[in-house]
Amino acid sequence: MTDEIWDSFLPIEYKVLSPYQWTPIEIIRFTWEYLKTQSVSSVMDLGSGVGKFCLNLVQFANGSFPVYGVEDRKGLVDVSEKLRQKLKITGVTFTHSDFLVNFPYGHSHYYVFNPLYEIMKGEHSIDFKKEKSAMVFIKNLQILKNHLSHCKKGTKLITYHGFGGSVLPGYKIVKQKELEFGDWMVWEKE
Repeated sequence: MTDEIWDSFLPIEYKVLSPYQWTPIEIIRFTWEYLKTQSVSSVMDLGSGVGKFCLNLVQFANGSFPVYGVEDRKGLVDVSEKLRQKLKITGVTFTHSDFLVNFPYGHSHYYVFNPLYEIMKGEHSIDFKKEKSAMVFIKNLQILKNHLSHCKKGTKLITYHGFGGSVLPGYKIVKQKELEFGDWMVWEKE
């Protein structure tokens, strides 16, 4: 799979957002190289968009652990599910929900591709249904940090281009790599 092939499966309105909104295949592959050295019970993508991270990760992992995606835009969940069916991929589940309201606790690993940044800036937005404001961004970031603080010890958060902030209380950075496309980090709950 390449980013170009992946993009060819997307509806045009989501294809143009690919460089800004969906995790590059190379980053998913890099994440898999890390995860295959870990004890993983499940991976949850917070803000899974069109499902690119989840659908490709589960294929790299060859079903060695379940992968989940949660997304608050129903249209994106529908696209993810259609792609899952079209590509005949198993081992991945998509849920339509707002992780800021209903946080999906209990996973060993979480992944975020800076899911809150879109609230701060209007550029490259998926749509304009969400209010764009620094105050909303700060409020939502605090909600996310609060949820992450309630995860059990040893929980790992994998970030690509950050999670919306530079400090995550109660977590330590256990791996960090500056990649061509942006910073990739693993945080562990202490």
